[in-house]
Amino acid sequence: MQTIKTSDMTFAEKYSQLQAYARIDGAILGLLWLVSFACFVGQFHYPFCGLLWMATLIGTPIWVGFRTARFRDRVLEGVISFRRAYGYSMFTMFYASLILAIGQFIYFQFLDHGFVINQYVQLLSDPGVKDILKGYGMTETVMKEAITTFQEMRPIDLALELLYSNITIIVILCLPIALICKRKYPHNPYK
Repeated sequence: MQTIKTSDMTFAEKYSQLQAYARIDGAILGLLWLVSFACFVGQFHYPFCGLLWMATLIGTPIWVGFRTARFRDRVLEGVISFRRAYGYSMFTMFYASLILAIGQFIYFQFLDHGFVINQYVQLLSDPGVKDILKGYGMTETVMKEAITTFQEMRPIDLALELLYSNITIIVILCLPIALICKRKYPHNPYK
């Protein structure tokens, strides 16, 4: 089997290669995010699950950076531009976000029955939490409107809202990942 050097590939071939590898890493990350979402829901019953959820949130950029560097070193012969590193990390996290959105829709449509929203309603009705939110300038009326809005949202609306939030965060989060992973010259450990 003949291997094709990255420098001999056309733009379309490089783009297809980047997307293919990003889809694989995105699927792995998406499954990890589904477990993380299960931990988020589970934290209302088992507080330890909240730690796992937070660890996944903190570990995501590290994992994506590691996978981007691995793509650079194993597939691109140790050289990756900022644009390609940014694209790879963006596609990886975008594909993971799509998987997470599908999982969240299924959860909210068939399993939740208002559980998560009710937990937040209980939390916001706590006098201590109300005092904290008032300290941030949030009035009682605004809190009630937010709760009403969340209670009226359909499962598809919740999933799409969370997908939109993820994509917004991804656009920003991938910038430092790409800056760290870019490399103009191949790494030679023997120099």
